[in-house]
Amino acid sequence: MDTRHSQALPPVRFLLTTLALLILFLPLRAGAAEPGTVKGTITDRTDGEAVVGASVMLENTTFGAATDLDGNYTIQNVPAGTYTMRVSSVGYSPYSRSVTVAAGQTITISPQLGQTTVMASEIVVGAALYEQDRLEVPITTCVINEEGIRQGNCASLDQVIETTPGVTVTRSAGYSAATVQIRGSNTYQGGGIGTRVNAFYDGFPINSPETGGIVWTNVNMNAADKVEIVKGAASTLYGSAAMGGVVNVFGSMPDKFEVKAGVSGGFYDSPPDSDKSEYRDDYTPWLWNAYVGIGNKTDKLNYSVLYTHSEDDGYRDNSQTELNDVKLKARYDIDSGQYLQLTSFYNETEAGYVSTWPYDLVTLGPGGAVYDPHPEKAYDLADDVYTDDTVKRKNILVGLNYVNLLNDDLSLDARAYYTRNEYRIDYNPSDTLQQYFTEDMLLSNSTLQSSVTGAGIGIGSTVAEGIWNSPGFPQAAFGFDQSAFTNQFLWAGYDPDGPGPTPAIPGFVPTFVDGFNANLTGFPYEREPGEFNENKTNRYGAGFKLDWRASDKHRFVFGVDGNIVDLNSTQYRAELPVPGELGDVQEKNIALFIQDEFKITDRLTALLSFRYDWSGIDADEVTYIDHSFDTASLSIIDTLVTTDPIANQSVDAISPRIALNYKAADDLSFRASAGKSFRAPTLAERFVRDAGLFVGNPNPAIDKETMTGYEIGVYKNFGNRVSLDVAAYLNEYEDLIESRNLNPTGFPIIFMYENLAKARIWGIESSLNVRPTDALNFNVSYAYMNAKDKTDREASLAGSQNPDPDWLQYRPEHTASVGAIWNATNRLTLNTNGRYVSKYKAVSTYPNPEGENYPGGFIVFNAGAKYKITDNLTGSFLCKNITNEQYEEAEWFRAPGRSFILGFDFVY
Repeated sequence: MDTRHSQALPPVRFLLTTLALLILFLPLRAGAAEPGTVKGTITDRTDGEAVVGASVMLENTTFGAATDLDGNYTIQNVPAGTYTMRVSSVGYSPYSRSVTVAAGQTITISPQLGQTTVMASEIVVGAALYEQDRLEVPITTCVINEEGIRQGNCASLDQVIETTPGVTVTRSAGYSAATVQIRGSNTYQGGGIGTRVNAFYDGFPINSPETGGIVWTNVNMNAADKVEIVKGAASTLYGSAAMGGVVNVFGSMPDKFEVKAGVSGGFYDSPPDSDKSEYRDDYTPWLWNAYVGIGNKTDKLNYSVLYTHSEDDGYRDNSQTELNDVKLKARYDIDSGQYLQLTSFYNETEAGYVSTWPYDLVTLGPGGAVYDPHPEKAYDLADDVYTDDTVKRKNILVGLNYVNLLNDDLSLDARAYYTRNEYRIDYNPSDTLQQYFTEDMLLSNSTLQSSVTGAGIGIGSTVAEGIWNSPGFPQAAFGFDQSAFTNQFLWAGYDPDGPGPTPAIPGFVPTFVDGFNANLTGFPYEREPGEFNENKTNRYGAGFKLDWRASDKHRFVFGVDGNIVDLNSTQYRAELPVPGELGDVQEKNIALFIQDEFKITDRLTALLSFRYDWSGIDADEVTYIDHSFDTASLSIIDTLVTTDPIANQSVDAISPRIALNYKAADDLSFRASAGKSFRAPTLAERFVRDAGLFVGNPNPAIDKETMTGYEIGVYKNFGNRVSLDVAAYLNEYEDLIESRNLNPTGFPIIFMYENLAKARIWGIESSLNVRPTDALNFNVSYAYMNAKDKTDREASLAGSQNPDPDWLQYRPEHTASVGAIWNATNRLTLNTNGRYVSKYKAVSTYPNPEGENYPGGFIVFNAGAKYKITDNLTGSFLCKNITNEQYEEAEWFRAPGRSFILGFDFVY
């Protein structure tokens, strides 16, 4: 049952109370008695043609409009006063000028915009929490606009950002484990645990509160018009877990009445003839997506509602997915100086829970388990018993912003939000016991039974009885007693002064291996009927931000944030898990920050930031089954239930940053920054016990991790046709939290999250954008990364079995991307893009000195076309993975091959 907590942290209660009173007593702005009007026409400076869809805003007000098909705009009911009018449109340089509106006056302003590269026309919000021109941004920020989102026909956020330089997305399959790293910030770990990238939707958090992983299904890209990626130490503004960077998604709302709908469908092509997977024999998996929405803008109200449904048969066995998503965004203008905005969504997904490709167990000895994988059957599961495993998600967000432009120099942005995340894995929905390496398999092995009888092991007459029925608490993930299996069958009691471990039963290991491979290709464990893993998380948050232009030289931003996380989980809990029951734990977070944008000279600007964070949980001890492995003696310690005090029940940190931007010319800027970030351990890292095939030990001593980052960069426009962005960075990590295998040469894998690394990651990123003609645009990017473990402990993260033992696992050394868009006619647009990820040098689960079957080492190209059939109807065609490249992003998880998608979009 769900457990609710009503007792909040006193500072958070004070924050919520203060915020409510602040909103209640803030004065409402009085509207001008005789408002004026600003109107005009926006045209292209080169040919005089109308610029359609340009945004025209009066800064620090709620007044704005978009140009129509003739380039015309009208802003009505403008109170008398002086404003800064800003005009922006993709492909054009931003335009701004001062505008004075007298009472009852109508003024006409008709700017001509000059064309430039897409990069130069970007307006960035996330770098400083307010709008900045691309040339004025002091830290590296990438923007993917609505055009870029639509051209790629991307259904989810991970597909939108995967070609960004310095960004690496690692996915297994379907809606199973996936993670994103920026500049090597984090590794690939099941469930996205410990992601060092924060993600936001209209400023509200969408990371899973218990694991920190980004829930990709929270963001259906049909409802987004821009994505910003802030790289580097971002904890100063965004808090814990932003030490790698931030992904900001901005939801869309129409500028006038709008009805839109769309449908797309396609299929996965057959794999090459070399593939021997049974899943694709005489079978073609299909996928489709449909959406419908309505929106409008009136004098006071602007809203958008969108519903999306998608289904995917899955390109490999048990990777099927189904999504239902509803998004509502609305804004109500109270008057010219204040408004309320609602951001909300509800989505639910159901998908198969995918295992690795098939493999054989070659040997099982003191040197560890050795496997023979079968990549030629990459679209199949390790064992058929996994085919009914499913994962279900439900995600809810309700966020409310209150914005009050108190005067020309001071504004308030207050917010409150609620999120609900549910995640459930059903391992065995049947009504019978599902076993992997069953009791019957052992009973039928006469040689093994003779060995057991001859050895005189006092646990009964059969091996099966000893493994499955011996006294003691069963291992959480496997369903059989690991201590009995290891100490009584694999190795005899170990003498520290002796030569090493010796077999407990002569001939057991080779016999076990033969029986293992003869009957199945999966780990030996069992699942009871109805067995599941589940997390239910409620997060309540609030905060406010004050933006104050103190003078021509100083602009201050001050803010306070806080949230409470209530988690109900089968395994992320302080007490010993009980099968089928959810335990509870609570986490509280509070922070305050201040930032000063200091105009040192007309061309040199400094951004000085400071943040304090506190994070704590309500548990003071943890009870767990200790599956520790003594790596010095190669001996499994007897399984026992233990209770330990939590050493770091709360953690806090100060995160400072200084960033500089020097605008050397109107088309050239230099930037540099230095900052410190931190991340509190997640609830999953504190309490994880079960990872499906592996067993986890909670860590009561885990502490925060920190990172100090440095960056220099340059941005240059070469006329209106070419722009170049280059950045170099150095990130120093202390007490990096990673999963460590407690028995790297043993069987099975037993892991624990520890502060076990001092790491250094440095690299160079470059992005070139070229527009040789008005109709053609190219972009090329390349990133080099050097990611090394600096602990001098023989690569405690990756393990000495990797080709490069000191390289941090799952960090690719080279990544690159290319893209081109050609507006062939007024109605036809063609586009293509590709990405390259070099072969990984280190992995954690299946390492080997030769690097065989390591992820990476691939080039994938996509191509698409859009044709405007009528003014309201557009058709599209997309081919993903044109060459049908067979590749992996995660160990032993084949990525999608070639697919074809045809779609139609209608807007009225």
